[in-house]
Amino acid sequence: MLEENKFSGSADAIKKLEDELKGNYHALNELRQLNLLIEYYDEKLADKTIQLEKSNKELQKQTQRAEHLAKIGELASSLTHNLRNPLGVISSTVKIIEATSKDTLDEKTLSRLSQITDSTTNMSHQIEEVLNFVREKPLDMETISLSELFKSSINNIGTTERVTIHLPDNEILLECDPPKLEVIFMNLITNSIQAIENTGDIHIRTTEDSGTVTIEIEDSGPGIPSELLPKIFDSLFTTKAAGTGLGLAYCKSTVEQHNGTLTVKNNPTTFTIKFPTKS
Repeated sequence: MLEENKFSGSADAIKKLEDELKGNYHALNELRQLNLLIEYYDEKLADKTIQLEKSNKELQKQTQRAEHLAKIGELASSLTHNLRNPLGVISSTVKIIEATSKDTLDEKTLSRLSQITDSTTNMSHQIEEVLNFVREKPLDMETISLSELFKSSINNIGTTERVTIHLPDNEILLECDPPKLEVIFMNLITNSIQAIENTGDIHIRTTEDSGTVTIEIEDSGPGIPSELLPKIFDSLFTTKAAGTGLGLAYCKSTVEQHNGTLTVKNNPTTFTIKFPTKS
């Protein structure tokens, strides 16, 4: 009888131990699941933190851009009021003198009149760069031929004998804001012309593939110093003595307004614009 009680007591102890082990196993399993859940939410939290940091950086960029635009807006207002009207008077006066007295003026005087015209044109262009940059108007979209835009842009710039511009042979239609795109092309082509020191070529190429229109403007100039490439689209950054530093910044901003991208590379210097097309 004593032996039976001892055996029964041992069995009860073993059963109790088994129950405890099962309980510990379940508790351990729940703990593992809890740890996995914690790891999962830690990863989610880390992802959200990264997204918030990116959003914060983007917000800071937008704030800085807004501050830039505010300063530039004040400058634009001042330039428009103080320079536009006098420049118009100077330009009109030169044209009247050339039209009425061209046959009686000597070469030196005609050359000086030409210099005055070039200078007023340059200053007017700078004023337009500032105004274009600060006037972020909504897009007025329409479908237009890129070839026609290239031709009108080149006509507005004026031709130069030392640089040959090669236009694309293919015809591509693009939905865009034509006046804004024309300003972009004028800026990029003008930059290319100015980059070519003597004689040279500018090649404009267009392709359409997989829902994307690609425009390349390549010049035979010496290239852009590698240390300046990361800054070239920054507003108010310029290497030109008479530049505003807004032309390329406007180009990039307007391309992005079209949901496109604008990039540049060297060897040879090539500006590449990519626009999405409607599927």
